[in-house]
Amino acid sequence: MGKKSIHQELEEAMREKEEPAEAADKQSGKARKERRDKGKKLIKQRDLVVLLWIAQQYAARLDHVQDLLSRMPGRGGKQVSPTGLTLSAVLQVVDRWVVLGLVQYRRIYEGEPGWIWVTPYGLGLLQLAYARHTPAESTLPHLHHINRVRLDMERRHPDFRWISERTLRASQPRREEGSVLPHLPDARVCTPKLVAVEVERSPKSDKELDDILTELLITGSSSPNDGDPLLYTTVWYFVRPETRTSVEKARDRLPPDCQPRVKVLSLETLTEFPPEEV
Repeated sequence: MGKKSIHQELEEAMREKEEPAEAADKQSGKARKERRDKGKKLIKQRDLVVLLWIAQQYAARLDHVQDLLSRMPGRGGKQVSPTGLTLSAVLQVVDRWVVLGLVQYRRIYEGEPGWIWVTPYGLGLLQLAYARHTPAESTLPHLHHINRVRLDMERRHPDFRWISERTLRASQPRREEGSVLPHLPDARVCTPKLVAVEVERSPKSDKELDDILTELLITGSSSPNDGDPLLYTTVWYFVRPETRTSVEKARDRLPPDCQPRVKVLSLETLTEFPPEEV
């Protein structure tokens, strides 16, 4: 037999074995025995898939969790309505996760959906060797846009593979104090070519941008197994209007053969900018 996937192992480990119901005795009219797990909150296959996604991204906002749950078959394998799960149904799922100790859920910003992240207990059940992490409020806007990019990419290109920054960080070997850490992009996408994803909300200095692009495209960064330096084929830079110019200028400072390998995209539309009128 082939090696079981992590999801198969988790599902088997966490699935509560149901007691077979007693066959009804038609002649005596005896009632069928109730299942011993009746009324219990159980972990489902859909939970494992969505919780893994949230853990990989550090955290996810409730509306993005709604999108994720709406992708998956509902109760009894039924397809979810084309309009997706209702907010009430999503909150019921999140409440079950909270009760089971799998996630924490907090409303942080007035007028915005709450945020969900996987607890250390949940990470253990998912067999993820991530460091414990409670997202800082200051990082949530940046994280929200990274999650937008991932959701959009998965809709457009389901065959692409997204490797999150958290996963990249967990694969790094321990380094001596004072050693230089490699730059980790916000994600790596295998298309199957290697693409670095960067979400640029706040302006960086020219030197910072030059160093990042040089490492990603020219010199490379050390690989976890001390092999050849890791080089990316392309960098996708998602920018706001206030960061677009600095990123485009950094691209234009690269050697001519490297410049086409940097795609500057709109963080608002997640697409290329329209051609500028001359």
